[in-house]
Amino acid sequence: MAKKVTPIDTHAPNKRVWISLSLVMWIGSLFMKLTNRAKVKKLNKLPKPPYLLLSSHASMMDFYLAIIGTFPHQPYWVSTVEEFIPRYWLFRHMGVISKRKFTNDPKSAMLMLEVLEKRKKIMIIYPEARYSLVGEEERIDNGLGRFVKMANVPVVYMACHGDYLYQPQWSDRKVRKVRPIVGEMETIVEKYDVENMTAEEIQQKIVDAFKISEEAWMRKTNMKITYPDRAVGLHKLLYKCPHCGTEFEMSSESHFLKCNHCGATYDYLEDGSIKRIDGEGKFNWPSEWYKWEKECVKEEIINGTYHFEDDVRVEKLIGAKVGFVPIEGKFHLTHTIKDGIIVKGDNFEFVRSSLQSYAIHIEYNYLGRGAFLDLATPEETYFVYPLTKPDYITKVHFAVEHIYDYLKSGMKTE
Repeated sequence: MAKKVTPIDTHAPNKRVWISLSLVMWIGSLFMKLTNRAKVKKLNKLPKPPYLLLSSHASMMDFYLAIIGTFPHQPYWVSTVEEFIPRYWLFRHMGVISKRKFTNDPKSAMLMLEVLEKRKKIMIIYPEARYSLVGEEERIDNGLGRFVKMANVPVVYMACHGDYLYQPQWSDRKVRKVRPIVGEMETIVEKYDVENMTAEEIQQKIVDAFKISEEAWMRKTNMKITYPDRAVGLHKLLYKCPHCGTEFEMSSESHFLKCNHCGATYDYLEDGSIKRIDGEGKFNWPSEWYKWEKECVKEEIINGTYHFEDDVRVEKLIGAKVGFVPIEGKFHLTHTIKDGIIVKGDNFEFVRSSLQSYAIHIEYNYLGRGAFLDLATPEETYFVYPLTKPDYITKVHFAVEHIYDYLKSGMKTE
């Protein structure tokens, strides 16, 4: 018997947060607080609800930090639609608002305004809209300043530390014994600021506050990653050799990262740094390597040489109980500067122009099903899995952002 399709309606009114569910959330957060020494520091005086809480995002631990930090209040969240699949009933009764990643959805914004204006509650948003890949901030929505002006509420920012080290997105996804996990909360936009600053000034204030570095946190706190396989999966993030320039021939094992083309080998040390063991190294930290790769992709965009294509598997989100269902047929994806992302196949076509979104959500091994690109419209969500080039998705992630910036700046490709 086929499962009943429960639509994930992004426009359905969010239901009242039950006291009993709040107790469950608080107890779960207390457990995480004890087992991971999770704690929240309040760096200045926080406002009384309603207010907008913006948080950095690197793992599910951020959810528990938000509950700890807002206790005893009952906050509301915005969550991506796929998170509703195993927990639809729970999320609906917690008052979670669903949204598809990197799509314009005015009705979701209206629901958030309802939480702040009518319910006088705390609205929690993760404006990066995906997990941090390297323990540093990703770009955020450029409409936050306008939203704050509309809501007319203060803004609190929470920087989460240790969450990325707890379970990096590129890793084998096993939890590492990283303690403590800390959230630092501070009011960054007061009610007075909302009334007297422009939307652009508020946006810039948020951008300026939204800075984080897990590597700097490790140096500051002398934190160590003692997990023996801590480098496993790092080649998915650091895919290009800085010594020979070869792409997608990196491999990782135990705490080592190696280029299979030239043999250059790095040790991913317990303090989070990297050190070449067979010669002089180019970088001392993964974030430096990551940023270098990003600049290399930028050069390809400027030179007009960037191009990606691969045969792909396509899954469509059907409903909360059914989840993602493979679409039958053969499909091919191309990503170019001019045309954006195009997926074509048997009676199927998806087109996302280069200016349609400033970023893209990727994951390296979603529920053991492989690496995917998240492609969505306001009504539908597709997970697209490259079949022969799964390690390319980090480069696609860079390219989407650089192409958007390149075209937005007014430059044209030949």
